Amino acid sequence: MGDLGFAGAFAEAVSRRAVSLAWLHQRLVERGHPVSPAALSYWRSGRSQPERGTSRDALVEIERLLRVAPGTLVSRLGPSRRPGPRPAERTLRELFAEHPGIEQALEDLGFEGLYDELVEQVRHLSVDVGADGRVREYRVRAVMQARRDGARRTPLILTTDGRGRVPRFVPVAGCTIGRVTTDHATRVYATELVLDRPLAKGELHPYELTIELADAADETWLDHYAARRLNELLVWVRFDPGHVPGHVERYAILGDEEETEKLDLGGGSSAHALARGFGPGILGIRWEW
Repeated sequence: MGDLGFAGAFAEAVSRRAVSLAWLHQRLVERGHPVSPAALSYWRSGRSQPERGTSRDALVEIERLLRVAPGTLVSRLGPSRRPGPRPAERTLRELFAEHPGIEQALEDLGFEGLYDELVEQVRHLSVDVGADGRVREYRVRAVMQARRDGARRTPLILTTDGRGRVPRFVPVAGCTIGRVTTDHATRVYATELVLDRPLAKGELHPYELTIELADAADETWLDHYAARRLNELLVWVRFDPGHVPGHVERYAILGDEEETEKLDLGGGSSAHALARGFGPGILGIRWEW
């Protein structure tokens, strides 16, 4: 990318990856970096550049998503004039400012914030990759802890695809899906997950659900952004035995540091990353065919 400034390098990386800013925005939201489409557009045009600490943290994920070398975009930024907090310290107000629509969605569902009643303590995320290399649904098993007596609700927030379609949440055990709200202008889709019964303060309760995608996805990674510290986080990818990738690695991103480890499937067809006492940060598996 030669001597391009940040805007030029960002625009070129998006073009080479042949993706839209809407696609990039959706992937960032899924990974805990809700940068608005407008902000991405401003960065590409040079009208502005990332200044908040939260925005600069998102650049690490953007480099991964656009498949450029680490530091390709970050190195083209000058010193921040408005240094901000790390992801673990960012306030809900900053989160809402980065992604318009979340605050209204929470209000529509009767929430003041993301953790009004429940906090997640354990998450197991798994996916089956088909013989065609595509993913059609995700499976989530989690354990929630009540922050107060009577707690049983928590919000789930995703974004719609380019045609306004939303993934489908299918409860398996321990929960139901309650009210939903969709803001097509900001592409925010939110629903309330309701546990089977009210909990006493500090009580734990598991649930399981699947997330069915509107279209099969051909992404070559699976990860989870833990905004709060989790007692246990498992990311498990299961490949079709007849179509196993040639390279698989585990990675963890904590702050600005990324650690990777090449995995040997040993003749098997699955890979996992397991961490205890993990977060804030990203834990995942990625692969190459």
